[in-house]
Amino acid sequence: MLATVVDTYEQVQDMIREIGILPLSSFIPEYPSLEGVTRKEAWHTGSDTDPWLWRDRAAGEGVAAYGRFFKKKPILVSRDLYPYLQAVLRDEWEVDARYEDGQLSHAAKRIYEAVRDNGGIDTKALRVAVGMQDKDSKNDYDKALIELQETGDLVIAGIDERRLNDQGLKSGWNSTCYELADRWLEQHGAAPLALSREEAKAHLFAHLENVCTEAALAFFRKLFK
Repeated sequence: MLATVVDTYEQVQDMIREIGILPLSSFIPEYPSLEGVTRKEAWHTGSDTDPWLWRDRAAGEGVAAYGRFFKKKPILVSRDLYPYLQAVLRDEWEVDARYEDGQLSHAAKRIYEAVRDNGGIDTKALRVAVGMQDKDSKNDYDKALIELQETGDLVIAGIDERRLNDQGLKSGWNSTCYELADRWLEQHGAAPLALSREEAKAHLFAHLENVCTEAALAFFRKLFK
């Protein structure tokens, strides 16, 4: 393992490339997390050394796929490893077939189609596009986003720093953007893999066995059984 304390974005890039899967929070036993390898005082400073900003930067630069891929937790997965994880997560059926079979919610189907038609769409525009901008719809919207990330269909692509007001000035907070996972891979020189789930799982565990303790490996085996 590389540095046990990470102070720079360059160091976290190296860690992601080495271990492959880096969760933001410490929920995997005996396994690194971004919060666990960084200094508490570095968070939410708004500086280049703020780990909170690294997650979106890594996604935007194609260093790592970012999303809630399992256990509903935010996770960074290296660009090289993500296609294998995606093949493990993904159902063999396409989105329309899953929806018709009752395996995909109506909200998730609408979100998928909106992102498909508006690549890199930010969350505010996405909620408007699918008619879920009111407070009562937020829970269903959030659940549908996670549903699509856990099936390897959607990733967080970074943040939109271009939001301008009527005067052409930057307005408000940076907004999270979403992209189809396949398209994100292609944008960053990778591609989804034509592998069976078992083939992808074999590759994934060949990697995990080199970077995990027995406790962490047991967690992943139970997760991807």
